[in-house]
Amino acid sequence: MIAIICAMSEERDAFISLMKDVKVVRFESVLYHGTAIDNKCFKGKLNGKDVVIVHCGVGKVYAAIVTTLVLKKFKPELVINVGCAGSLDKHVHVGDVVVATRVADWDVDVPDWERSIYSDKMSFACDGRFSKLAKELKTKTKIKTGFIVSGDEFIYKKSQVNTIKKYFPKALCGEMEGCSVANTCYAFGVNSAIVRSISDETLINGDYKNFDFNLIKVCQAAANICSEIIKRY
Repeated sequence: MIAIICAMSEERDAFISLMKDVKVVRFESVLYHGTAIDNKCFKGKLNGKDVVIVHCGVGKVYAAIVTTLVLKKFKPELVINVGCAGSLDKHVHVGDVVVATRVADWDVDVPDWERSIYSDKMSFACDGRFSKLAKELKTKTKIKTGFIVSGDEFIYKKSQVNTIKKYFPKALCGEMEGCSVANTCYAFGVNSAIVRSISDETLINGDYKNFDFNLIKVCQAAANICSEIIKRY
């Protein structure tokens, strides 16, 4: 069983459209900003593999909560966190897909903790087999493997980019859940993979406003690439 966790329903629905033999089950009720989170889990086949697709909501806390519930209920061999991200590299553009080799929390700052992509406190290695398959995949979509950073902030300000570039200069993109999912999987001894399709380019002033415009298209791109990697996993 492979579990796929998405922050947004648009990201989740892109996968459901590719699945066969879909059945809906639920995990326990969780409050999310004053209302119950959408706790439907979609089980089925994706390119011949058993998968479950879950929507966790935005941000690191809910990503960790839902990842824990998914690990306990389904006991997957691999957890994949898939979604959208803002580019942090001049060579990474809207529509490209980034598969993490490592992921780190960019917004964690504790005295005496190393603040880098290789920190043993705030960064985690991702599944090497998954990223290797991504690198070998032949597709029209540009796929890059490398570093992704996460934080409980939508990245749209120059000050945010400056902080990330100072401590994580090789980060390819930034988002809000990946490191939390990887951290939770690490705690329970389960492999994780982080996949992001680029929705906006944070190095271009004001480009974050294109997030909604690009959302559906890049969600489908991420789902398509992830599906092809799962087929080979």
